[in-house]
Amino acid sequence: MAKKMKAFVAIGHGGSDPGGVANGIKEKDAGLVIGMSCVAELERHGVEVLASRYTDENDPLEQRIKECNAFNPDVAVDLHLNMGKGNGAEVFHHYGGGTSKVLAKNIANELKAAGQNLRTGDSGKKDGLKTKLNSQGKDYFGFIRQTVCPACIVEHAFLDNKEDVKIVDTEAEQKAMGVADAKGILKTLGIKWKAPEKPVYTVTVTKLTATQASALVKELKKDGYTAKKAKA
Repeated sequence: MAKKMKAFVAIGHGGSDPGGVANGIKEKDAGLVIGMSCVAELERHGVEVLASRYTDENDPLEQRIKECNAFNPDVAVDLHLNMGKGNGAEVFHHYGGGTSKVLAKNIANELKAAGQNLRTGDSGKKDGLKTKLNSQGKDYFGFIRQTVCPACIVEHAFLDNKEDVKIVDTEAEQKAMGVADAKGILKTLGIKWKAPEKPVYTVTVTKLTATQASALVKELKKDGYTAKKAKA
């Protein structure tokens, strides 16, 4: 039996810590929508997932790291929204590269496919891939430095940029960002993404004459629907 893959989804800020706040959006709220969308999409593909929070509650970094390491996942992400009036998404990965960088690249590519532009990365290209070091030459971010698995930090958009924020200023757009994150994670785990099945609805129309029924069936078929007359 194939091993069931595990992913940890950290959702930045929460509770008394709103994170960035601009243009009517709180990072903690938008991040929760993004995170829950990511979790749902991963679970739909059979991944075992643990999120750092499922509601608006205090979620300090130390707790996120502790929960992640106890869960011992294959990969981990920490989801955020940016401040600083920049434009585009950026994903921070381990300075040593490896699976952390692969994960970051896959997520960045999916965010771009979802319509978000990517910031200039360490390579000088607009690939969104970045590292940040501390004074000891190690990863600056504790979530990347202290987790036991390959991890990255995703900054989806700048809340204080009136143009950039347009890609995350509705719930539907935030959910789309979560799906993009999940697609990147799935690719890193070697799991092929499958589009959700569309719901099928059946409608029965009664009290039509034979002529009216024939005309309706013809019109529906022309519009791409499956239609047939029931036997009298």
